[in-house]
Formats: sequence, C-alpha cells, structure tokens
Amino acid sequence: MRYAVNQMGAQRRTRLPAEVFSYFTEHGSPVDLHGHVLHTLGVTADTLGALCMEGVDVVYRECGFSLTEKALRLAQFSQEFEESWVWGDAVETAARLARQLDDTQADRRLGDAALLAVLRYVAHRQPSEMTPLPGWLPHDTPLFIDGYPTTLLGHAAADLHVDAVTATYLAEPSATELFHALGWQLSPRAQAVADVAQERESHGESWPDAITAAEQALLDHLERQEWDRWQPAGRSPRCHDLTTGHLTTDDDPGHYRG
Repeated sequence: MRYAVNQMGAQRRTRLPAEVFSYFTEHGSPVDLHGHVLHTLGVTADTLGALCMEGVDVVYRECGFSLTEKALRLAQFSQEFEESWVWGDAVETAARLARQLDDTQADRRLGDAALLAVLRYVAHRQPSEMTPLPGWLPHDTPLFIDGYPTTLLGHAAADLHVDAVTATYLAEPSATELFHALGWQLSPRAQAVADVAQERESHGESWPDAITAAEQALLDHLERQEWDRWQPAGRSPRCHDLTTGHLTTDDDPGHYRG
C-alpha cells in the first residue's frame, strides 16, 4: 500500500463504479487502492476473475498471499476508509488501528519491495535535496539518538515503528544489524537494498538518489524469499482458477523487476 500511495499520490481518491464493485475496470486497469496493490503484485483482472467482487480478506488469500491478523486488519480498514477518504489518510489511519495488535514473527519480515516502498514514502515527506546533517554519516552515526531517527534508514525504521528506546540504547549505525537486533528478519535482497542506500547516503547523495541506486542494484544473484513479493517477469500469482477449482501459476523463474 505504501508503494501504491507513493506512485499514485496521497491525495488520490477512489472513484468506485456506480453499479458493481470491482478492483479492475473492464479494460483491465486497477480501480481502487487494493486494485493497484494487487496489480503491483502481478494480479490482473483475468487472473482474478469472479474474485473481483470479493473483499480483501478473500482476494489476498485466494491469490496466494498469506496475511497475518495484523496485515488483514490493515487491509480491511484501508478498504473501508478509502470509500470516503483520500488514500494517504486511509492507509495512515488503518495502520494506526492495526498497530493495536502485537506483532507476530511474520509481521517483522521485511522484503526488498516493502523496504523500498517505505524508503520512498519517507523520502517524499522530506525536501528532495535531503542529505545527512554535517558529521552524521550513516556508517558512523547511530540510526537513533535520544529516541529520534537520524539518517534515511533511521527514518525508515521509525516509520516501521521499531522500539526507539532500545534502538537508541543499541547505538547501531548499520540498518541491517539494528533490524536484526530488534527481532526483524530481512531477506538477503532487503539487506542489499539497505546496504546500498546507506552507502550512497554516506557519500553525500540525496535521499531520492540513494533510494534510486538501491532500487536499481543488481539483486538477481541473491536468494528470493517468500516475502520478496515483487513478481518476476512472466509469472502470475497463485490465484484460484474458478472454473477448475485449482491453483494456477506459471513457475518460470523470470527476472527481478524492481
């Protein structure tokens, strides 16, 4: 959802069809917030079929995306709120309500796409020329000082609501090490994204430029975890074929599209 809001704008509103709700138009274009999320994950109107009229609790499950209780609450609230609110407000409010639930281990898994989306979101909220303060270089400066985030990855960690008190105590300058110490599990691809972004920021590049470099990093040699949900080219998500009742997927390994 962060990615969809980044791409389409926080002030975007959903124009729902007057007749029957659907995630996609008859021409295959995504209609609402979750239509854009599903489209980004590789779901199309054709693969969704009759599921186009179901709620998010059904659609994500039937397309092979296993949501935790916390993620499901986030999806359901955001779908409800977007009917009358702009996307940015819908997602922010849904996230606050979802945080009332404790994290499970699965809630603390971070893949490449998710981390990039959070980095983009954080960067959009700051001036485009944002760079570290003088003397605050990512490889030397803890990500949190006195409970406040410092560098780009510190702000990303804060947006993910890590324990700022413990993060301050750890005084860890490496994003990968800090996440691990706080009980988060980063995929190898997410670790590479974090490392590249920190490296570029340490050389004085602006946040948007550092993120772009991380996004364009060659990650094909790194193992793809289940929560690295960028769909490889030529691969469809595991949606139920409603005519046969079987799961369908194209297992061609493809290439990373990030």
